[in-house]
Amino acid sequence: MSNIKNHGVDMNNKQIKDLYSIEAVQDLDHEAAATISGGALDLSDLKGGKGKRLDNIGKARPDLGKFNNKATWYEVTGKRDWIVYTGKRFTGASRTLKAGTKGNFIGTFNNSIESAKPA
Repeated sequence: MSNIKNHGVDMNNKQIKDLYSIEAVQDLDHEAAATISGGALDLSDLKGGKGKRLDNIGKARPDLGKFNNKATWYEVTGKRDWIVYTGKRFTGASRTLKAGTKGNFIGTFNNSIESAKPA
């Protein structure tokens, strides 16, 4: 019983300690969490990632909301490729963004991205 008590649960008093006081439990920032889960897509409305950003997209987004038609730059973190689309709900022209890459969108993709999903 003492081993359980030392790790946050006291069965006699039925108390649970604060989650972060338990050894080996830590709070992960968004970037670390995205990397652990396979990666994420970051977008910016200015070249080089300097503008307003939509970061840590970790799952399929059929609509980028207020960021529709604004992406000029991207970065793919982790080991998973992403596909971006010029239309909502994964329609229109598509482009695969390779894991570990970043760059500026050019041509018809610049300021035209409306949805994205993991490859």
